[in-house]
Amino acid sequence: MLEKIDMGGIINWYPGHMRKTKNELAKLLKSVDVVLEMRDARIPISSVNHDLEGLLYNKKRILIFNKTSLADSKITKKWHSIFKKSESPFLFIDALNKIDLPKILPLARSMMQQKWSSFRCKGIYPPPLKLMIVGIPNVGKSSLINRLSNRKAAQIGPNPGVTKHNDWIKLDKNVELLDTPGILWPRIENYEIGLRLTITGAIKDSIVGTSKLSIYLLCILKKVEPKKLEKFYQLDLSDMDLPPANLINKIAKKRGCLKKGGIIDLPRAERLLLKDFRSGKLGRLSFDIPEII
Repeated sequence: MLEKIDMGGIINWYPGHMRKTKNELAKLLKSVDVVLEMRDARIPISSVNHDLEGLLYNKKRILIFNKTSLADSKITKKWHSIFKKSESPFLFIDALNKIDLPKILPLARSMMQQKWSSFRCKGIYPPPLKLMIVGIPNVGKSSLINRLSNRKAAQIGPNPGVTKHNDWIKLDKNVELLDTPGILWPRIENYEIGLRLTITGAIKDSIVGTSKLSIYLLCILKKVEPKKLEKFYQLDLSDMDLPPANLINKIAKKRGCLKKGGIIDLPRAERLLLKDFRSGKLGRLSFDIPEII
């Protein structure tokens, strides 16, 4: 899939609050009706935290794939068809653009109808719907909460690890949601999965390094979005034949990432490339491809 560039290694990024959160989840799950498990639509498989599967196995759960506006729409349709064959309820959404958000609460309520009916038969008024939102860092949990609550109920930011504590948030008089910090697993031994998690914002860039990330990204862009890459950075067609390490130098010159004396400021160019990609300026890109997962 990619040019053969040696980027191997094990990625470790497991801040203390993640370990604490995982230990607390087992206790908190007892008071929750439905879990909203958020994943990134660009990496619907790589963003699965298998460390949590044992905890969530017996809970009612909705898989929510966020950031569809940044994912390749054709690839997303393929994933939609694949998940449709499973028994788990799921939605592909975009929290920032409010795509399909109104479907979440009705779906969660429909999963509780049988239990609530038994309450009513006993003359008991059903309690408020209690939800828990879980997922990897920077997948958009806080953005979704703010949209659902119609206020700034959760702090958001471009870097992973903004949410540090568990907080109950009232969405309306009949719905309460428990916000939890993003959690990864301690050792990410598949390095390409680690790169996918980092390029989409779940891991801090400094853990992998902007050099490796920019090379990885350019390898993919050259293959799936060469015209977009060429046009956005005003490159020549021949530049597309350059190795990624040389191509980033070309981009640096085109975007004026230079120090005194015309010396290329490579770290600045790498950060710019990553920023352009994450803001959607380089096209919609998916990293998990059904045919090769």
